[in-house]
Amino acid sequence: MLNKRSHESSLATPHLHAHVVSGIDNALSEDDRAALAAIGKAQVYHRKFNFWSALGLTVCISGTWEGIVASFLQGLALGGPVGLLYGYVLTAVAMTCVAAVIAELASAWPSSGAQYHWIAELSPQRHRALFSWIGGWLTYCYAWLATASCAMGVAVQVQAYVTLGRSSYEAERWHVYVIYAFTIIIYTLLNVFGVKLLHSLNLFGIGTHLGGYLLTIIIMLVFTKDKHTSDYVFTTFLNSSGWTNDGVAFCTGLSTPMFGFGGLETAAHFSEEIRHVRKSVPRAIFWTALINAFITFPWLIVLLYSSGDISSVINSPIGLVSPFTQILFNSTSNRGLSIFLASLSTYLAFVGGIDAQGSCARTLWAMARDDAFPAPFRSVHPRWEVPVCCIVVSAVAQLAIGAIYIGNSTAFYGLISGVLALYMLTYAMAIGLHTSAKFGSSGKKIEYGPWALGRLSLPLNVVALAWAVFTIVFLCFPLYRPVTAENM
Repeated sequence: MLNKRSHESSLATPHLHAHVVSGIDNALSEDDRAALAAIGKAQVYHRKFNFWSALGLTVCISGTWEGIVASFLQGLALGGPVGLLYGYVLTAVAMTCVAAVIAELASAWPSSGAQYHWIAELSPQRHRALFSWIGGWLTYCYAWLATASCAMGVAVQVQAYVTLGRSSYEAERWHVYVIYAFTIIIYTLLNVFGVKLLHSLNLFGIGTHLGGYLLTIIIMLVFTKDKHTSDYVFTTFLNSSGWTNDGVAFCTGLSTPMFGFGGLETAAHFSEEIRHVRKSVPRAIFWTALINAFITFPWLIVLLYSSGDISSVINSPIGLVSPFTQILFNSTSNRGLSIFLASLSTYLAFVGGIDAQGSCARTLWAMARDDAFPAPFRSVHPRWEVPVCCIVVSAVAQLAIGAIYIGNSTAFYGLISGVLALYMLTYAMAIGLHTSAKFGSSGKKIEYGPWALGRLSLPLNVVALAWAVFTIVFLCFPLYRPVTAENM
C-alpha cells in the first residue's frame, strides 16, 4: 500500500536486492534516472528492453483483429453486422482516447505497478492506502484472469485444429485442460528462465499480427465465393440474444470489439525494465491503439462480407469454439490453409498470455515492495532478474482455476468473463482520480513526463472516464436472456 510509510520503506529497501542493484545504477541514462525519481524507487532490474519491446508487448496482448475473431459469434448475436461494425467504430474511437490518457499516466509514473501506482499517486492522502490496495488487487486479478483467458484460448483453438485435421478425433473437455495446463507451464518457464526471449517473441508477434492481417484479408476476398451483400454488411441488425431492447443488446455486444483493445497498459508493467521508459511505453500504448483502430476497420468489413452461412458455423463443432477457423474452411475448403491462417491469431494469444503473466507477477511484486505482501514476494532472483515467487504462485492458481473447465466449462467461462470489467474498472479508478486532480479537488500537483496531453488532457480524461463507466455497466450484463445454467 503506497502510504507515506511504505514510500519511505520502499526507498530504504535496496539492501533486500543488493545482489541485483549493484552495477545497474551506473548504466542508467538520465531519462531513466528521472523515471526512477518520479516513482521514488531504487533500480532493481537491468533495463534490457526498448521501444520495440514495449510495442510488441502491447500489440501481442491487444491484437485487435485477433480479439474480435475470438468472440465473433457473440457479437453477431448481439447486433449482427451493424452492431459489430458500428460498435467497433465507437469502441475504437473511445479506446484510443483511453490509450492517450493511460499513456500520459505511464509517462508520469513509470512503475511496474502501473494502475496500482497511478491510483496511489492520484489518491487523496487519507484514502491513499485503501484506494491503492483496492486498485492493486483489481489490477492483479484482471491480469491473472487475462493469462488464464489467453491460455484457454490457445487450448480450445488447438483442439479445433485437431478436430478439423482429423475427422476421427473425439473432442473431450479434459483434452482442453491438458493443453491449457501445458500452456500455463510454458508461460511460467519462459517468464522465469526466458525473460530475455520476450523481446524476440513479441517482435515476431508484431510480424505475425501484420502478416496475418494481410493474408486473411487476401484469402477471404479471393476464396470466398458467396459473399454477403453490402446491404447485409452495412444495414442488417440482428438480435438473437433474448434481450427485448435492441439498444441493450447493442451495448452488451460491445464486449466483442472491447476484446480487441484489452491490456493496453501491459508494457507499463515492464516499465522498470525498459530504456527511455517515459517515452517508449506511452508511445507503444498510444500507437498500438491508434494503428489497430484504423487497420482493423477494413479487416472487419472483409470478414463480414466473407462470413458465409453463419448457421453452418454455429452448428459445427469447430465453429462453436473457433468460429474463424470454420469461416476460413468454408471459404477455402482447405484444411491445412485454414489451420495455418487461424493459428496466426493463436500465436498472438500464446505470446499475449506470456506477457499477461509477466504483468500479473510484476503487479504483485510492486505491491509486495510496498509491504502489502510478505518478503518472499518482493524478492527478485539475482540471476534471472524476475520475481519468481510471484510468477509461480500466480501460475499454480491459474492451473487450479483451469480444472473447473473439466467439470463445467460454463462455470469456467463465467469466471473468465469478468476480465474486461475488471480491466476497465482499474482504468476508471485511475482516470477518475486523474480527472478529479485536474479539477483541483484533490490538491494534487502533477508533474507530467515527456508524454503530456496539454490542453487536450482534461477533455480526453472526461471522455475516457465516461466510456469506462459506461462499459463497466454493460459488461456486467448477461449476454443472453433468459439466464440459464448453460448460457450464464
